[in-house]
Amino acid sequence: MGLVKELGEDDGGVEHGALLARLCDAVAGKDAAAKAEIREEVLSAMGPDQLVDAVGVSAMFHMMNRVANATGTPLDAIMREAAPKVEESIGAAGFLSREVTSPEGPA
Repeated sequence: MGLVKELGEDDGGVEHGALLARLCDAVAGKDAAAKAEIREEVLSAMGPDQLVDAVGVSAMFHMMNRVANATGTPLDAIMREAAPKVEESIGAAGFLSREVTSPEGPA
């Protein structure tokens, strides 16, 4: 989401993009108060159907990554090289899923 900010487009060209970016950050975090706050903001700005859609997309993306990790799918050579840069640029070392993930796949 930092790339959206670097480009100087708070919404990244997507209606409610900045709000959705904050929702994704909250969903991936451990702060229950932040989750409740952003949930109310999304409900107010976008309505319940779009809140469910946004959280569903986020959950499916997370699930697909977890399935890949659980099956031992290793990163290909291109991603092994790029992964450290990507991880650093998005702060992935702090992601909850990072606690059980390594570039080589599950132990």
